[in-house]
Amino acid sequence: MIDVGKRIKELREQAGISGRMLAKETDLDPSQISKIEKGVSKPSLDALERICKALNITFAEFFSPDSTELPSDLRQLLETTKFL
Repeated sequence: MIDVGKRIKELREQAGISGRMLAKETDLDPSQISKIEKGVSKPSLDALERICKALNITFAEFFSPDSTELPSDLRQLLETTKFL
């Protein structure tokens, strides 16, 4: 089973953003992000959705342990095409 907090921290660090920045992007309290990453609390589905959006990933990418990390410019291009 996936460790949600550990996965969030891993993806956040790959994205090069701080816990505070993730909190700001998701409208969550920085202490809540910290608690989630440490495994003290679990994010709600809504919070997880906002975290994924801030990290520019889908739920499928979040739960896929062996997903290949796409370069940010390619991810952004794919994200843009969703709205065409």
